[in-house]
Amino acid sequence: MFDWKDEYSCGIKRIDDEHKRLFEIGRSIYDLAINENRADYFGEILNLVDDLKEYTVYHFEDEEKIMEMYDYPGYREQKKVHDKFVEKIQNLDLEEIDENKQEAVLKLLDFVYNWITGHIIGMDLKIKDYFESLKLSQFMKKEER
Repeated sequence: MFDWKDEYSCGIKRIDDEHKRLFEIGRSIYDLAINENRADYFGEILNLVDDLKEYTVYHFEDEEKIMEMYDYPGYREQKKVHDKFVEKIQNLDLEEIDENKQEAVLKLLDFVYNWITGHIIGMDLKIKDYFESLKLSQFMKKEER
């Protein structure tokens, strides 16, 4: 779970790197959740969930700036979807996580993983198609530096 695959690449290094970071955070949460040797790791879970929340907001804002700069026609739809996801993770039931850590965390991870991969494949790859249609290969090359 949370392994990066080339099929997730949208060809814009900055966005791909940010997506990879989301995967890293998810993998860290997963590693903690399956660690049977931990007696009480609620604080660590909270720290990682906070990282996920903060980085998600950062990434969405950055991705949306790029979409706006290049008049991406799917911007409004993307923004709505981003906002719903942020609302969902901002409203996590921390008491549920504390009461049943492993089950709650695995449930959260399942949601996050399916959402991220589905969103990248279903929506973010359209950004790549749009940029390619504009022949913005120079933008993509600049981002690789």
